[in-house]
Amino acid sequence: MLSLKNQELAPVINFLTALELSPKASRCRSKLVKKLMEKYEEFGEDEKSLFEKYGKRDETGELLKSEEGVYKLVEDTAAECLTEQQSLVDEEVTINLDEIKDKVKFLVSKLDKLDVKFSGNDAVIYDVLMDKLEEEI
Repeated sequence: MLSLKNQELAPVINFLTALELSPKASRCRSKLVKKLMEKYEEFGEDEKSLFEKYGKRDETGELLKSEEGVYKLVEDTAAECLTEQQSLVDEEVTINLDEIKDKVKFLVSKLDKLDVKFSGNDAVIYDVLMDKLEEEI
């Protein structure tokens, strides 16, 4: 089981989708990204539920958003919402890779041999991702 925190899902998905890979490795990546996207969508639904519970509403009951597109919160319960949101962001999710284990092994071997230089955030994401995937194979 691949374990990641909810907050790691989007950066890992973005990192993987940005890589230029051979066709076979790309297919393997796509299978993994599909599994990651399922968890990311669940995370989005859980986060939306928080805003449904704590969000400020207009006269018609619609959730209000700021100009930046962020949901507005009811002041009295905003701190509680932010605490729950942080807990959700830090929550570990597990992804069953059994049905794509061979593809993950192939992908890891290709990622290990990439002729690309990473720095900054990409280097951190690559390291975390490879550690997690190597634990799986």
